[in-house]
Amino acid sequence: MDFISRWAALLLYPVGISTDSNQVIIGRDDWLFLGDLYEETRTIDRRPPSAADYVSGQEIGSAIESWNRYLSSKGVKLFRIMIGPNKGTIYPENLPIWAKPSIPNATDALLVGANTIHYVDFRSILLKSKASHSVALYYKTDTHWNALGAGIAFQAFAQQVGKVVPEIQWPPQKIYKLNRVDSRVGGDLANFLRLTTYLPDLEPVTYISSLAVETTQLDYDTGFILRQGGNPQVNAPNKPLLVQSCGALNQKKVLWLRDSFGTVMSPFMAATFSEVLQLHWAEAMKPGGKFVQLVEEWEPDYVFFTVVERASRSPWFASYPPPVLVPLGSKFKPIQTTTAVGLNHLLQGTTTNEFQIIGNDPFFDFTVSEIIKPKEVDYLSISLSCADGSQSVPLQLFWLVDKQPYFDEEHSARFLFRTGENLIDLHTLPKWDSAKSITRVRVDIDTQDSCVHFKLGNPIFGVE
Repeated sequence: MDFISRWAALLLYPVGISTDSNQVIIGRDDWLFLGDLYEETRTIDRRPPSAADYVSGQEIGSAIESWNRYLSSKGVKLFRIMIGPNKGTIYPENLPIWAKPSIPNATDALLVGANTIHYVDFRSILLKSKASHSVALYYKTDTHWNALGAGIAFQAFAQQVGKVVPEIQWPPQKIYKLNRVDSRVGGDLANFLRLTTYLPDLEPVTYISSLAVETTQLDYDTGFILRQGGNPQVNAPNKPLLVQSCGALNQKKVLWLRDSFGTVMSPFMAATFSEVLQLHWAEAMKPGGKFVQLVEEWEPDYVFFTVVERASRSPWFASYPPPVLVPLGSKFKPIQTTTAVGLNHLLQGTTTNEFQIIGNDPFFDFTVSEIIKPKEVDYLSISLSCADGSQSVPLQLFWLVDKQPYFDEEHSARFLFRTGENLIDLHTLPKWDSAKSITRVRVDIDTQDSCVHFKLGNPIFGVE
């Protein structure tokens, strides 16, 4: 069947007909582009942003802001998301006329809704740079940028990050320059047509290899050495991969969640930072992914993402981190207390704040004397202690928004509460900031066979 597919592709390619247009479309001057099979790239790129795109951008932006607060609480000094532009965004002139992308597009809607300080958008710099380079910044027969394009992007990344963290040292300008241009077989788009050997491509080579950097690649989970020597490109790993660099400019730890657009960028990253823990962003961000685990276990100095434009609007970027808990400090200023208006599967003890669990669904329902405006409060103070000395208790916090008649899972967050007096950073809760008002909160005790007897004070809203 491969032979038949290749024969058909060879016959139809010269007249601009793709034998698999869902995966690849044929553009001008032997340029190939991704089809609709992947994130509906062609359909979405061709239309102007919709109202749903702007809503999605706001949801992702709120979640990203929450991740930034969470990462800051874990000692991460900087969090940035690099967007690798779609090939058609940078070379629209080589697309078929019917496939020309819209300006603005859905990516612009994302950046309108999100706080752009957390994003590094390479579109303008690559569009500007392509005019001054005789060699293309993307492969003709592949979806990705090449080393020349990735180098330009990394320079732009360095300039933006350098303004915030000036102590980071960056590779010299000479390494980004073109050394030579080699030939290579066709890339992934040519492979979709079974024409890799019939549609050759060009491989720009920069001077990144001139740096005296030696890397060791290790399986993060086992510590097993997978590769040693040189500073080669690293494909996007689906398991955590630690790249240690001897000769890197900065003795810093970077958690780099990336996709295949990070492959040709990886030597630049290894030359800059001594330890780079890499994992495909989808493996990290999916439900049950390892993002939080890697942050808390490995304690990186910086967290960077590299994601292709078409995937930057993935719903997984709208997921939230665990709520941030901080110990109660002297800077906390109470604004409003709450009053318990309902108990479930709980028996009050001899004093006001003493309780005993007597069922399998224990919770408190608290009301506020005045409506809370979410953006005007920063923290919710909770004081909880267990008679059996338990150090932590699983809780679920619900909040009743606007005119909502009942509590629901969509407006809730689960977390492990350290016993004592702690503050919940409300801005790290999903959809907290998008609400106009909060009228009640509910605290569910999810513990089993521990902390059956406990003391809980009425939660207090406040600022710091």
